[in-house]
Amino acid sequence: MLRSQRKPILPPPRAEHEYVVSILTEQCDGCELCVEFCPTNVLEIDLEAYNSRMLHPVIAVKPDECVGCQQCERICPSVSIFVTEIQISQEGIDT
Repeated sequence: MLRSQRKPILPPPRAEHEYVVSILTEQCDGCELCVEFCPTNVLEIDLEAYNSRMLHPVIAVKPDECVGCQQCERICPSVSIFVTEIQISQEGIDT
């Protein structure tokens, strides 16, 4: 088997931004609008947990896949989801 000795000149591109999805579970009414409108399926209803109003809140099951479109934040009638952008520098994370 022949193996190439070539190596990339530049490192692979890195994302410049990451996004954090914050959910106020006590405020969430479990309407699932955010789940339906999320283009990357980051959110799901947590069927095993209840908030103080005995409703199933939403959780971020794939937070690393958030693209920061903020559709969930805009559509949420109870204003319980927030998307925060974090800029990634070469040394680490800047907020």
